[in-house]
Amino acid sequence: MTERLYEGLFLVAATEAASEWSEIEVQIRALIENHGATIEYAERWPEQRLAYPVKGVKRGVYFLAYFTSDTGAIASIRSDGQLNEKILRMLIIQEDFLKVEMAKRKEAAARSAESAARSAAEANKPAAEATEPTTRSESTDDGDAGETAKEAVVAEDLPSTSSDAQVDPVETPADAEASSENVVEDAAEEAVEEVASTEEETQ
Repeated sequence: MTERLYEGLFLVAATEAASEWSEIEVQIRALIENHGATIEYAERWPEQRLAYPVKGVKRGVYFLAYFTSDTGAIASIRSDGQLNEKILRMLIIQEDFLKVEMAKRKEAAARSAESAARSAAEANKPAAEATEPTTRSESTDDGDAGETAKEAVVAEDLPSTSSDAQVDPVETPADAEASSENVVEDAAEEAVEEVASTEEETQ
């Protein structure tokens, strides 16, 4: 038994592909796998206009499949494909470059999926940013309300500083020292006056 990598291209009418593609894809996969083959990679091509009508159909959809199969099973796969009414045409080939071609298609599909995911993320990003300012504003408002409440509580604890309120003066050390110096000076002056008075009386 000799297994090789094959490429199969299956043509389906666009109208039928649009309405029942899931069922058709299952049939094509079963057509390959029922004969012992293993599908390595498969993809659906976009709908396109055919170069010429096939069984009266002008627009179609291609299903491309790379599969590993015994060389003896290819004839049976072709035979069953021709009996399937959903398949307008099919082409199965085996070439040495198919592995490289399959690898290129896998890589291209991965890049497309990554690009689609990135585009979806960027599309959702503006919506998230639109809701962010509202949240920030609400948070700021809450903070301002809290600060206002704190200021009110502190204001209640502080003594009144209005012009009508009487505040007791507080004597600082400097004031006390100045007062003490004044007392000494007054006492000295009184002593000088007493001495002068005594001298006058003596004379």
